[in-house]
Amino acid sequence: MSIVGEELKLVIDFENYRPGQDSESKDEGEQNVAKRLLTDVLRVHKNLIDVVVYDALACNCVWINHCRQHGVDTIVRTKNNNNKSIREVKKIVNKSEKAEVWTDERGFEKIEVYELVFIMDKVKEPLRFMKYAMKYQNKKRSQIMIITTCMDMELETLFKIIRARWDIENSIFNNLKKESGLEHCFVHGGKAVEAVLYLIFIASNIMQLFLFRRLRKHFSTQREIVRILLKGLYLIEYKSELVFNSA
Repeated sequence: MSIVGEELKLVIDFENYRPGQDSESKDEGEQNVAKRLLTDVLRVHKNLIDVVVYDALACNCVWINHCRQHGVDTIVRTKNNNNKSIREVKKIVNKSEKAEVWTDERGFEKIEVYELVFIMDKVKEPLRFMKYAMKYQNKKRSQIMIITTCMDMELETLFKIIRARWDIENSIFNNLKKESGLEHCFVHGGKAVEAVLYLIFIASNIMQLFLFRRLRKHFSTQREIVRILLKGLYLIEYKSELVFNSA
């Protein structure tokens, strides 16, 4: 679990997959782990999370009801879905009038927004369904569809949040694997692996805080900053004025 947005790339926590307890099905197994993770994070870090964002895997009543039981809102991407109520709301939205049209959104020529409140199967309270039909500067088109329990949040804010979720894949995961050694298994054994993962995430968070708060945009990559720091420590050895005298 991590923070979404354009600034800090911080990891909040993680949860291990438990063979024999979590389902062998990828979808159900991942969702069980996600539910357990959310429960633990909300227990340890009270009042930390207001909204949790998930991909189309969580577009179901189980995840939505779980979030509502824990007092947090959720934003979920929806694609091809077997849920009858979602298939029906898609058809209605496709024939409805536009809620808003944006022409000043960066990177787009035009964005058409459609919105509808509906009742999802096995979910008691109403949800919002939004479709963002995007036309890019190069004339290509795409769309994003989401459902959310955030009944009062602005349409533009919801759009920014769901787009920012992709940055987790592009920035956080890539940074952890390429710059922080996450792709390498340093030890074996459940507790040892868990301890190493926590150390990697802590180190990554500290580095991100340092880069964001102290250097801002004055760096290229995390690896480059580490190289410069190591070079500085090496040079200190040969500059007596920079060495602290303990005498």
